Amino acid sequence: MIKLHHDHAYLLGAGTSISAGIPLTKQFLPKLMEEERFDKRLKGLRAFIKDFFAESLKLKIYPKFEQVLSLLDIAISEDHYLSTTYHHKYLRQLRSDLDYLTWKMLEQSSTQNNFNVFNSFIEKTPASTLFLSLNYDTLIDHSILRKYQNINYGINFSKIYSSLDLSYNELCPSLIKLHGSINWLFCPNCQTFYCYLGNQEIKKIFSNSPEVCHYDQSYLKGILISPTWQKNYNLAPISLMWIKASKLLRDVKKITFVGYSLSDIDMKVIYLLKRSIFNNRHNPVIEVVDPDSSEKVFDRYRRIFGEITPIRKTFEEFVKDI
Repeated sequence: MIKLHHDHAYLLGAGTSISAGIPLTKQFLPKLMEEERFDKRLKGLRAFIKDFFAESLKLKIYPKFEQVLSLLDIAISEDHYLSTTYHHKYLRQLRSDLDYLTWKMLEQSSTQNNFNVFNSFIEKTPASTLFLSLNYDTLIDHSILRKYQNINYGINFSKIYSSLDLSYNELCPSLIKLHGSINWLFCPNCQTFYCYLGNQEIKKIFSNSPEVCHYDQSYLKGILISPTWQKNYNLAPISLMWIKASKLLRDVKKITFVGYSLSDIDMKVIYLLKRSIFNNRHNPVIEVVDPDSSEKVFDRYRRIFGEITPIRKTFEEFVKDI
């Protein structure tokens, strides 16, 4: 693949995927609790939420998905029980079920053909563009594949499964997904890293027959960095991807943030951005695209980066006006 110099970087948050039907994390628990037949595997998780957050539910207030994740992570890392019922083994199962809930919530939305705004976005941006995404979905992935018949995730996969005719010599943008992707799996035994391209492959990941490693037949695991206060970025391919993101950000001349609120729960992301920009000799222009009229989102960026160019538009409006 020909190496491109990236002058312009876009960082994409959850706000870019809303119009395509991708749910926000605040919708996860209401969906779980309101639909009793949502998924049999999640019966235990539903019972735990009803029990552990009983007083909140009486007020018809759900805890944040991030809070539930973080509370379980703290209990597991501190080697605590939450009660005699919620012991170590049970807590680890609940934590696994929360990850499974994330996959289930994204499954249907990510395999629908809701790519119009992303198709337009990719058509209007040059091949030299650097995209950084915090989203698990594959909306922009499909749009890049549609135009370039190729995709550059910034890392090398051990094996790629695809129903598409890929053209490895085509120029294409770099897409670095800092929090993982629903079409990536890895083997916890031999550390083989897999990528699945095309709708059929994504559906295959969610099938009742678990994917197994091509080399040692171990069950594969998903690669999603959950929105918890105790995020784990230690998996080797993820760590390498973060290093590459930092190097690329040190040389761009403009960074445009779209649909990202710069939440404190993403402090590692903020650290990556601030450190990279601090070492960028170009003193890059920083644009923030958000429909917020209260200035709260823009003020968060100003506290970290100083002067910014606020663009008060939705993602769709922004793409239309590029």
